[in-house]
Amino acid sequence: MQTQQDIDVTAYRPAASDRPKILVVDDDAINRLVARVLIEARGYEVLEAEDGEAAIQTFAATADIGLILMDLEMPGMDGLTATRALRGGSRRGATVPIVALTRHIDDESRRSCFDAGMNGFLPKPISSTGIESIVCLVGHGASRAHA
Repeated sequence: MQTQQDIDVTAYRPAASDRPKILVVDDDAINRLVARVLIEARGYEVLEAEDGEAAIQTFAATADIGLILMDLEMPGMDGLTATRALRGGSRRGATVPIVALTRHIDDESRRSCFDAGMNGFLPKPISSTGIESIVCLVGHGASRAHA
């Protein structure tokens, strides 16, 4: 099991010309707002989607998404189903880091997320420290991390 000490929490603030977008997928508008404020404070542009289907559509329509923060429990298409679809849909979808936004980080949830193709976890409620530890994945390809 990884702990916060296992990941690089070095602040990564991209140059203006090297700023991939971060897609935040959550059915709760407050969670999306909190994530947006924390991410934009680090110099990234944020896109939002309310469910898995909207996430897939946004990802397909936007070439420069470098990280997806994906809620697991949403009406319509859930986060695990959306992740599987993204991973199987394109080469770009197979490599973009996808991090679960969840209150449930037990062993079964971890297994389900990794089996679906997720790269890590960001516990809810979302914190500044958690966002800092996850945005370091932007532009570095898919690896595993936990905030």
